[in-house]
Amino acid sequence: MINALILAREGTTVPDTSCYAPVLPVLDSPAELGRWEPWVRAYIAVGELLRGVDFGVSNGQFQVVANVTDVIAQIGRPLDTTFKAQIPLVLAWSELRYERAVEVLAQIDPQYAFWSSIIGMRPDNARRTMELINTVLQFCVYVEMRFKHALACWRPVEYNAQVQPMITTPGHGSFPSGHATQAYAVAHVLKALLPLQAAQFATVVEQLDRQAARIATNRVVAGVHFPVDSMAGRMLGVALGEYFVGRCGQTQTFMARTFNAAHMDLNPSTDFNPFQAGQGLGAGTFYSQTTGSAIAQSPLMKSLWDAAALEWARFP
Repeated sequence: MINALILAREGTTVPDTSCYAPVLPVLDSPAELGRWEPWVRAYIAVGELLRGVDFGVSNGQFQVVANVTDVIAQIGRPLDTTFKAQIPLVLAWSELRYERAVEVLAQIDPQYAFWSSIIGMRPDNARRTMELINTVLQFCVYVEMRFKHALACWRPVEYNAQVQPMITTPGHGSFPSGHATQAYAVAHVLKALLPLQAAQFATVVEQLDRQAARIATNRVVAGVHFPVDSMAGRMLGVALGEYFVGRCGQTQTFMARTFNAAHMDLNPSTDFNPFQAGQGLGAGTFYSQTTGSAIAQSPLMKSLWDAAALEWARFP
């Protein structure tokens, strides 16, 4: 092909040194994002999301904050006795391994097929939406790994040899669950992106929520997580989803969310069930929230959001 192109050029070029490239754009213009390859947009977007984001410890809780002091989410570490009390739950969930095996294996990597099964998303009709989801996932991984390192909690198999996980135990901390974080963050973003406000789409919203919960629970079934990992991951995912949507210019403020480890320590045998009374994110028991600060909206992120939102003008 190289030789063919060299030979073809000799037969097609004419003497012409004029230039017709357009005038260079203004600096850092969101309008130029469409010129780049998807992986380039992904790097730009994640870098933009991380501007002003930092981590720290406050009152025994690990936090992710924006603009130095604005809490996005904070998580306390449960006592060792809480994780020990959850081993019977992990062993009970393991009875579903044959039933859930295909799901567990298919959900090890990002769950695009599962989200697509609900909203009809395909690479040909929602390319920019899938790019946006990929950005959400990368942002979540960056944040969740920082939490996992700081809280440094053991995996179930490190507590009890009877767990015998059905898949390889990942080489990072158990708490909070990364799969729960990512599944709930993506669900939140999709609910904000798609025009689902009408009553007839209530079941779509519910299915996205139930799917996120099932993805999280399947990691407990597999033996690589505790239910409490899913509980904290759910809160972190929603908090990051809210922050992401705000950075994309869709909301003005975010909720400062907290997972209350101390309450979990008083109820260590609590199983993960986000549809149960008492496990609401703002219930003031396992979770609490306060109104956060204004989100610094990003023209770059809004450009990426708008490109994805256009793909859903056809919905349903």
